[in-house]
Amino acid sequence: MGGKVENSTKQRDIFNRELENLTKDRAVSGVLLTGSAACSCASENSDVDIIALCGRHCFETHFTDGILVETSFLTYEHAVEKLNAEPMDVYHYLDAEIAFDRDGRLSEIMALAKQKYESYRTPQKVRDGLYHWLMTAKIKLETSDALKRRYLAHINAWKILEAVWAVNNKPMPPASTAYRKRGELQTVPCENWFEKLFSEDCCGAAEEIIDFLLPRLSLDPCSTPK
Repeated sequence: MGGKVENSTKQRDIFNRELENLTKDRAVSGVLLTGSAACSCASENSDVDIIALCGRHCFETHFTDGILVETSFLTYEHAVEKLNAEPMDVYHYLDAEIAFDRDGRLSEIMALAKQKYESYRTPQKVRDGLYHWLMTAKIKLETSDALKRRYLAHINAWKILEAVWAVNNKPMPPASTAYRKRGELQTVPCENWFEKLFSEDCCGAAEEIIDFLLPRLSLDPCSTPK
């Protein structure tokens, strides 16, 4: 199974050249395009992210035509191990495109990633940790001066994002993926919550979103968020 990924973007053209070189290596049994280029949402200077299934695991980077190319070389066993150990790892495969899959093992890994994503339930330990973190942040936001409130809103933004994904019973994505997939969440604090969290009124938005999240973090992780 194989073939070029058809698209006229610069990243796709670079990927197709990388694919040609990778498939010449008999140790490589599968090649996956992942990241923004796979979603057709790459910007002019976006990286090209590749997963190559082979007999070793390592990470290589280089520049082609001014674009950073990042290739993760993984064994089948290591890929499965990472999926079982790190929930965030599913996002490498959910929107990815198989360009070469000699023995079908990349398809197996992608099916496993989809199953892990769909069956994920936020562990109670994670919920508890986020609850206590955000409760502390809420108290500090309410009792600080204006400058410190803005500072606290900024440094706690990532924990707020983690909590939003947690109440949706979804693993937290990597930073760029979270930006791209925020619109897929079913349970959100309010309309345009993401934009508000990073607006000039980030302090008020942070408090509003935390108030929304706290009672939901205390729910049974197997319940369906409302």
